[in-house]
Amino acid sequence: MQRIPEEKIDEIRSQVDIVDVVGNYVQLKKQGRNYTGLCPFHGEKTPSFSVSPEKQIFHCFGCGKGGNVFSFLMQIDGLSFVESVKKVADLAHIPLDVAISQGDSSPRNKPDSQESKMIEIHQLASKLYHYLLMETEEGQEALQYLLDRGMSEQELDHFEIGFAPAHASTVTTFLKKREVDLALAVESGLLTERDDGEVVDRFRNRIMFPIKNDRGQLVGFSGRLFNQEDGPKYLNSPETPIFNKRNILYHFSDARQEIRKKEEILLLEGYMDVISSVSATFSNGVASMGTSLTEEHVQMIRRVTNRAIICYDGDRAGIEASFKAGTMLAEQHRLEVFVLQLPNGKDPDDFIRSEGAEKFAEIYTHQRLTWTAFKLQFFKRNRNLQNETDKIAYLGEALAEIGKLDQAVERELYLKQLGSEFDLSMEALKQQLQQTVVVKPKPHDYGGPPPESYGEYPSYEGDGGPVYEQFSFAQPSGVPSAGLTSEKRLLKYMLEDRDAFIQIRNLLEEHQTDFYHDNYKALYTHLIGFYASGNDANPLALMDQLKDDMARNLVSELEMMTVNTDVSIEEYQDYVQSLTKSSIERDIKEKEQALLTATQQGDMPVALELARTITTMRATMKNTPN
Repeated sequence: MQRIPEEKIDEIRSQVDIVDVVGNYVQLKKQGRNYTGLCPFHGEKTPSFSVSPEKQIFHCFGCGKGGNVFSFLMQIDGLSFVESVKKVADLAHIPLDVAISQGDSSPRNKPDSQESKMIEIHQLASKLYHYLLMETEEGQEALQYLLDRGMSEQELDHFEIGFAPAHASTVTTFLKKREVDLALAVESGLLTERDDGEVVDRFRNRIMFPIKNDRGQLVGFSGRLFNQEDGPKYLNSPETPIFNKRNILYHFSDARQEIRKKEEILLLEGYMDVISSVSATFSNGVASMGTSLTEEHVQMIRRVTNRAIICYDGDRAGIEASFKAGTMLAEQHRLEVFVLQLPNGKDPDDFIRSEGAEKFAEIYTHQRLTWTAFKLQFFKRNRNLQNETDKIAYLGEALAEIGKLDQAVERELYLKQLGSEFDLSMEALKQQLQQTVVVKPKPHDYGGPPPESYGEYPSYEGDGGPVYEQFSFAQPSGVPSAGLTSEKRLLKYMLEDRDAFIQIRNLLEEHQTDFYHDNYKALYTHLIGFYASGNDANPLALMDQLKDDMARNLVSELEMMTVNTDVSIEEYQDYVQSLTKSSIERDIKEKEQALLTATQQGDMPVALELARTITTMRATMKNTPN
């Protein structure tokens, strides 16, 4: 089949801004000409991830990953090159009217991999479940149940809600007719195998909620009982190669855009809560799947926002879950946290259905509690404030929390509230507060580039936050050698100018020298082939042709470098001579080691010859211009 023409790839790449694409996965902040954020490929607390809208590349100065918009999607979504081009084309609304061959044959990127097949099986089952709910007499009772709960047919369609009949083989038979591998369907969690070896449906007589991962791929289901009490209220897919509750938030992939727009995420408990919040125009709502928030969930959240609004059920369990989630988000991961408490202990779904979207919006916007305010209320729950012992204990807890606050205005506000509530003077409260104030560590001096390249970014170290402090990108440790600097600059110039490539290559051949570091030498070899094919200088197109992640990372690193653009051939010659000198220095060190060995072994003829060679090499290096 025909491959995507290079001209089409260039057109697709040019029609999408990499900042918009990366921004769907990473919370970016403008810093000078670039955008920065926390790297999605490795855990970090200080931002080292940079995106250049001018060059249309990304690079992490921490882990070294980099590339263009296609390679970003390949790495973060596990796509093949062709799949990433298709995804970007969809974003740019550019039709791909050619037959596409799967040119990238690496096993992890094959679209017909086992995991991809499992996802396809789930997509087939989802369409069947939805049809059974909406179009069949068998699904009528479940449909009426959902309509009676206030759901509209539009919501059912949008969230692809379905129905699994009580029969043991509805989906099994459906998949058999389509010649689907039933063993793979069992492994995917959709079907189950009985002790006698018979394969049957896992989900029966349940309302079905399809579950997507953060890439929007359908990877599992949650089935809800609706007309009986036999069995758990919700039955989720088991853990499989494509499904793990620890790293899935319901509705996250669809909510990502709205989370970025609102700059905050709405954390809910259940699927119905999410569906109702979307109907109330709060499309930034997500829910964990019957589990507490995990570290994986928090990392997903931190990619897109630093602010979380918790709106769990208003019963005792919901309040305790809010405290646990808020503690994890605010105190362990330094997110800004607010809590919504709905009247009469209602959950968000019941409240929105009964009170309406406008009332929910009013509470969401104007009645949210700060994390400190929520904790002060939480600490009162199990205390009798008419009892002096409980009252003093509560005041101690409250003052400890107030002492963690950064802003004097905030501390004053909460102290006044305490004083008014317990008829205490501000003087007494402030005196007590002085004994409980938490002193914050000073911002760490990271060093690095000059002050104009610094910016503000939340630091997640210290108590109470986020604390905004000066930062710079993490740089490689140690001072690079003159030879390494020369290699980087020469490759930088060759990447961006075909004429510079020709001039530098001639100088390298003239001085009979080459790049020393393997990854730089490999990139030089790629450049020779790239220009030999008639290409003009185009780092983005070169990245598309590089199969090695390390080579793409190096290109992005070089592209992020700032160098003098008004450069002469004399400057190229200086760098090439530096490579020559570094090569001689390495040879001298090798000969000196060999001389030491020969001397220790008493091999004087070899030792004398090595000594003469070293003397000659030192003279040559001395005559090599700096």
